[in-house]
Amino acid sequence: MSAAAPGEILRQTLTLCPLPPAPAPPEDVLDGRRVLVINGSDPVRRSVCRAVCRYGGTPVTDPVTDPVTDPDATRIKAIIDLTLHGDPEETRPGAWREPMRRTVAALQHVYPDWVTETDARRLHYVAVTAMGGPMGLRPEQDSRPLSGIWAGIAKTLPRELAACQSRVIDLGPVADPGEAIVREMFAGDLLEVGLRYEERLTILPRQSAVDGAPIEMTPADVLLLTGGGRGIGFEIAAEMARGTGCRVIVSGRTRLPGEDTPWLTAGEDEFAELALRAYREREPGEPLPVVRRRIEGMRQVREIYGNLRRAREAGLRIDYHAADVTRAEDLAALLAAAGPGLSMVVHNAGVDAPTRLPRKTAEEFLRVIEVKVDGFLRLTEALEGRPLRMLCAVGSLTGRYGGMIGQIDYAAANEGLARLAMWTGHSAGHPVKSLSWPTWHDLGLITNLGAASRYMTPISVPTGVAAWRAELAHAGSGEIGFVADIGEITPRQLCGITLPSDWEGRTELLTRRFLLGQVVRYGPGTLLETEHRIDGEWAAFLDDVRVAGVRGVPISLLLEYMLAGASWLAPPLGPLLPVAGMRDVWVDAGALAAGGGSAVFHRLVRPDPHSPDWQVRVELSRDGRPFARGTAVFQPEPPPSVIGRGGPPERRARDYLWRPFLTDVDSWTLDDQAGCWSAEVTRTRASDLFTMTSPPRITLPIAHLEAAIATAAGRSEVWRLASLDLHEPRGTPARLLLGADGAGQVVDAERRPLVSIGRCRWDDQP
Repeated sequence: MSAAAPGEILRQTLTLCPLPPAPAPPEDVLDGRRVLVINGSDPVRRSVCRAVCRYGGTPVTDPVTDPVTDPDATRIKAIIDLTLHGDPEETRPGAWREPMRRTVAALQHVYPDWVTETDARRLHYVAVTAMGGPMGLRPEQDSRPLSGIWAGIAKTLPRELAACQSRVIDLGPVADPGEAIVREMFAGDLLEVGLRYEERLTILPRQSAVDGAPIEMTPADVLLLTGGGRGIGFEIAAEMARGTGCRVIVSGRTRLPGEDTPWLTAGEDEFAELALRAYREREPGEPLPVVRRRIEGMRQVREIYGNLRRAREAGLRIDYHAADVTRAEDLAALLAAAGPGLSMVVHNAGVDAPTRLPRKTAEEFLRVIEVKVDGFLRLTEALEGRPLRMLCAVGSLTGRYGGMIGQIDYAAANEGLARLAMWTGHSAGHPVKSLSWPTWHDLGLITNLGAASRYMTPISVPTGVAAWRAELAHAGSGEIGFVADIGEITPRQLCGITLPSDWEGRTELLTRRFLLGQVVRYGPGTLLETEHRIDGEWAAFLDDVRVAGVRGVPISLLLEYMLAGASWLAPPLGPLLPVAGMRDVWVDAGALAAGGGSAVFHRLVRPDPHSPDWQVRVELSRDGRPFARGTAVFQPEPPPSVIGRGGPPERRARDYLWRPFLTDVDSWTLDDQAGCWSAEVTRTRASDLFTMTSPPRITLPIAHLEAAIATAAGRSEVWRLASLDLHEPRGTPARLLLGADGAGQVVDAERRPLVSIGRCRWDDQP
């Protein structure tokens, strides 16, 4: 998802969007599947179990103790998690804990089986939230905002269980809960849908600017910021104290030692020596991870101490108080310290301990959620009756869009916090905002910035602080998200998220979604198999290509599909690299015909096991018969020179051809500077190829490539390409340079190389 520029962010708010009714799935859609139904109330569970039976499945209510006579045939293939649906408990701290324990146990039970699955149509996890249908955006009677915790689990689960079709269903009053849930399991790709009577809804983000009534903080005001002693919390604390003169109280779980503590005031070199000594002199049998955690705790305390010292030196009124936000007595002490001047509260406390699900204990999982969710509930209880200018909950996009590997609990905590803040805002007498942030550069809870950067570009500290300050200076309620450039994403998440219809950057993700196609099998870094249907209703390019006199798919567009497929298997370590080019491509043009105005082909992408560096093999097939292959590379090559003059290129007659006006050029001129032939080619736009409201953005210069293909030597049906290198594929193509051997370059108006074409020719059958 591309924002305006690197480091900038898109501010988005949420609206409800109506959907058409869900179609009925086939009567045997669950045939032979064992479906685990957990949590929720007895009546809702019974309704779901009946629906599972109607559609051919076998409902199970205990994944561990149910007798299994044939494990290979009856392993659990779907989980319908009813979370807190129908639960009579009121919204209170800890009401979510026991149902969450059951969820964690169930997911850990199926994990060994599900993690090895690549078939993208076999596994399902459905989280049924209970906020009445509008997913928290509207106030509804008997809403259970804590059920929103499970939405974060469903959105992040595909990071670890890549083939799992996860889904969030916010179930309101419906005639038959079980029937509605099973229908929705198979009703398309959306990650999140709400049902209420005959109404079917999803959430649509919208680009928006801050527009609430101004809020002015003065030196007489107090801002309380939980979890604000370090990282991004302290940055906004310092900004608010500096910009408004208000007093700021920040909190953390750790009590600060006295200034006579040697490791607290030591310089960096001295502390490094102290840390090394702690490793060497640890108690016999003390594990290294325990020592590492102790030293990391000391580093965090040093950071808090350093922040407070710099604040004092700058004349900022920032005080630190130790408090556990999940303890009512600690919060009471915090509010007493704030006094009557308390005007604004920001709940920023959080814990992130990224570890894959099988290695998390239930208590570790619950603790991450507890700090965000129960901390907010305790805070609102303690604040009851106090007039505020704003209550702000600080969350993460891991809740709205799903977290990275190891962050299922963190995503659950942040999504639960966002739903809880929305619910609170419906009845509070003051603004209640929830801010969902991406990763900040070198700040915050993120453990591995390099890994996080593969998922989304970190925002700069000045950008984030300015956006946060603007939110605290204006009234308003609801969830506000800040989105940066999205990088690595799972197919399930890409197909399931909704994009702002009024946002110009949506084309990037729509293009990735279009070129992804229908996923058949997927394994991160190991396999991608997809199905693609080319339909004349939107594929205008079929009218421009003829294969033996029949409408067909252009070779250059197949190259685009091959490059896009390879991008899903980028090198697994280091920064996320784009595909740099293709090698050894062949295409059987006879298979490109689209008889009847449509064509269906499969794409199979795998790493090349024989390559010394990371390369990916891409194969396209129709009816089980391969018709195109190539190898994608991720290491860019410098632009080669185009050499060899010969005679001017000529369009050659063959069974594969484009309509002349698209590939013919006005004239070829001998380019002495380049040492080859040169011609100006009018570039093909997306609107020339697709009759769509939002056509995909094609990277390759289609017309220029087709002009090169049209002049390539040979008469066979098989087209071969030695190499294709992308130098500046986003540039604007202008001229095509061609040598006598079929090699060439596409350059822009300033003659900068955009794409290099290795020797291409029409050759014998593969």
